[in-house]
Amino acid sequence: MESRFIVAMVASLLVIIGFYYFFPQQQPKKAVEEKTVVAEKKVEMLKESQPVKKAKPIAASVEREIVVESDLYKAVLTGKGGAIKSWELKKYAANGKGFVQLIPAKEEDVVYPLSLELEGADLNNAIFTTDGKGFRLDQNKNKETITLNYIGQDGLKIEKRLTFYNDNYRIDMDLHAEGVKKTLHLSLGTDFGIDNKVGGSKASHVGPVVSVDSKLKLDVPKEEGEALPYQGKIAWAASEDKYFIAAIIPKDGIEDVVIKKGRGKMFNTLIKMPQAEIIKKSFLLYAGPKEYNRLEALRLGIEDTIGLGWFWFIGLPLFQVMKWLYKIVGNYGVVIILITVIVKIIFAPLTHKSYKSMKAMQKLQPKIATLQEKFKNDKQKLNIEMMNLYKTHKVNPVSGCLPMVIQIPVFIGLYNVLSNAIEFRHAPFYWWIKDLSAMDPYYILPITMGITMLIQQWMTPSTATDPLQAKMMYAMPVIFTYMFLSFPSGLVLYWLVNNVLSIGQQAVTNRYLTPSAQTEAA
Repeated sequence: MESRFIVAMVASLLVIIGFYYFFPQQQPKKAVEEKTVVAEKKVEMLKESQPVKKAKPIAASVEREIVVESDLYKAVLTGKGGAIKSWELKKYAANGKGFVQLIPAKEEDVVYPLSLELEGADLNNAIFTTDGKGFRLDQNKNKETITLNYIGQDGLKIEKRLTFYNDNYRIDMDLHAEGVKKTLHLSLGTDFGIDNKVGGSKASHVGPVVSVDSKLKLDVPKEEGEALPYQGKIAWAASEDKYFIAAIIPKDGIEDVVIKKGRGKMFNTLIKMPQAEIIKKSFLLYAGPKEYNRLEALRLGIEDTIGLGWFWFIGLPLFQVMKWLYKIVGNYGVVIILITVIVKIIFAPLTHKSYKSMKAMQKLQPKIATLQEKFKNDKQKLNIEMMNLYKTHKVNPVSGCLPMVIQIPVFIGLYNVLSNAIEFRHAPFYWWIKDLSAMDPYYILPITMGITMLIQQWMTPSTATDPLQAKMMYAMPVIFTYMFLSFPSGLVLYWLVNNVLSIGQQAVTNRYLTPSAQTEAA
């Protein structure tokens, strides 16, 4: 019975891991279907209520570019549209060459961040003027403000005051517009904040995300040219990938956001301003890595976009300990080894208890086999006799599996941290492991891990009386090895070290476990 329970637990673990890795967490199907119907209706309403009008021409002028550089980023502002055309993160290398660029290359339908949309006026091509010059921020000059101005037709005036900081990935924006005859929208920009649409695990969300009434909304329009509105208490709107995010945060309340779909998988997120001739609004723009402490400091729940999953309450404390250890040892591969040792020590008593229970169950196998043969035609009587046998010898058949089950949430919590925390992106270990967030290019770690699992199976006391069950248990290392071939090498390293420590603990237990202890029940 215990071997079947173990098989079930291991199979459950496989299902959970596979679910996390191959499928993103989604809302219940019914809710998604209802939301999709509503979204389609809203899209149709938007299409019908938005007549196409030719934009008023803008007088030609010289487009000016201003470079703003800090210790963390390098930004390029353009006078055309008064927007940001480049945002490089100097602390993060791109997968190719250079730094991570969070703004896609300019194409015909790419909209730059902080540009404005106004029906009847082509503000994307409007020339904003400024007396400001490019500047370099540092520790002695922590912040600087630049003002962009535009004067258009029919009394339209727009002023953008942008404040940059040296030690933060944020921009404070004060918007003042006069002579606004129709609805004004502030754009987050096309795919701003997305470094890589393809990279990362299959469970990582890539695209727009909006915080509406304290809930994260991920729905987007399906067809090119469609628009999906969100209404409610908007805390922030963003676009994200696995490791990076760009979020625009209204400081004084916004109730309408619109997601527009461009070509392919391109999306533009728009903040809808309240209808007024004079508009004064303030915003905070964050564009950078998903570093937990930075996002949590905003106190808006943006840190929830880091994929820590259902067991975040386990993964987050472990993650904080790992960051503390990194300050000491300076290598996240070593940190993974140390955190594995710490977790193993914490669970050592439970693991020892599991070994003792399995030893006791192994000793009872001949008697169990006799009972199974004697009462093979009377299942009810067999169960009664087996329970009496366990009671007589003070053995609990479940206690051998329970410690393993308890450790599953810890493993899932660590799995999410190692898979999604940006601290492990491009983090090297030693030798051939150059990136702990990527798979082992030579499959050395997963194959070695599979070998250690085989050794564990060989050393584990067998309680199976069915030969088929025994073969299934020995098939598990092969299945795990195949699965882990494409897993992040940091996760495989954790599992490998855990196996090695388990082998050592099991060897000590097998050597020093006394006969009397073997018959104790847990």
